[in-house]
Amino acid sequence: MSSFERIVVVGAAGLGARAATCLARRFGPVHLIGPGSDALGDVGVRRYPLATVRDLDLDTPAVVVDNDGGRLQRLVCDRLVIAGWPVPLLPWGRWVVDGKVAIAGDGADLKLLSTCFDVNGLWRPALADYQFRRQSGANSLL
Repeated sequence: MSSFERIVVVGAAGLGARAATCLARRFGPVHLIGPGSDALGDVGVRRYPLATVRDLDLDTPAVVVDNDGGRLQRLVCDRLVIAGWPVPLLPWGRWVVDGKVAIAGDGADLKLLSTCFDVNGLWRPALADYQFRRQSGANSLL
């Protein structure tokens, strides 16, 4: 992954902060839309705590946010991680979109995603591994 790629994390509660910290340590600067402490700036996370997510474009990928109570802004990114948010746009059994977007529903998903990055190192192989492991886990519940 090149150093100029924009990584955005949309996160609920502490999951977004955990995901942003994990990605910032591996890949460099990360933009976090959601709550998080001021200390995240020390590891390369730029926070947007007051932004409200209005829409997600998983194909581009991009996030449409409301920063100041009416003016919408579209944040286009190269990589997008959605942590702790339900995304009804995806078909059942999909957690990765085109090797650019990853969806982590809870802390266990986030831990699995982190493990996939540890094992694979690069973005696309890690997301392919994450999709495979999540799919295998979901199929074992059927």
